[in-house]
Formats: sequence, structure tokens, C-alpha cells
Amino acid sequence: MLGYYYALLHKKQEELRRLNECQGSLTEKQGQFNENEYKCLEPELSTTTWFGTLATSFDDIREAGIHASYLEITGAQFSAVFSAISNKITSLIAEIASIQQTIANLLAEEARQRAEASK
Repeated sequence: MLGYYYALLHKKQEELRRLNECQGSLTEKQGQFNENEYKCLEPELSTTTWFGTLATSFDDIREAGIHASYLEITGAQFSAVFSAISNKITSLIAEIASIQQTIANLLAEEARQRAEASK
């Protein structure tokens, strides 16, 4: 019985480690993503490079289609992922505490039974 709970504890601790690692990696990726936002609007259009109705249409598409989607990813989508990871981490911490308490209870019961048997 204890072996099962020790294995379960190890599994949950590994899941927690992996989620923390993932969260760190995502934070790094979010930073890189934010640093590269300006690339959505490159090259800058001017009267010397490209102008007119096609250039205006291109710039509108770039701003409304690409840049707006990019901002959605860096804002709402990253926030949703971080929230989901944080909730799972909180849940795993509670599960780990519960498993540790179960192990402690089983060990105490086992020690009590040994003490009674030795009387």
C-alpha cells in the first residue's frame, strides 16, 4: 500500500516539476514574442518605398490582421495559458500534500500496529 502512494507521490512531484519548467519556458517565450512585435509592421511603408491605395490596403491588412492577432497571442492567449498552468500547479500542490498526509497516516498506523504486536 505504501509503495503505491510513494509512486503516486513521485509521479505528482514530477508533474509539478515539469509544469514549473514549462511555465519558466513560456515566460521566456513570451518575452521573446514581445520583443519581436515590431516585426509585424516591417518594413515601414513611406512615400519613398511604396504608397498609394495598394500600400494603404496592405498596411491595413498588416495592422488589423497580423498585428492584432499577434497582440491577442501576447495578451489574452498567454494569460489564459499561464492561468491554466497556475491552476494545475495549485491543484498538484494540494494533491501532493494529501498524498504526503496519507503516507504519514499509513506509517503511523504501521508503527502503532508494530508497537501493539511487540507487547
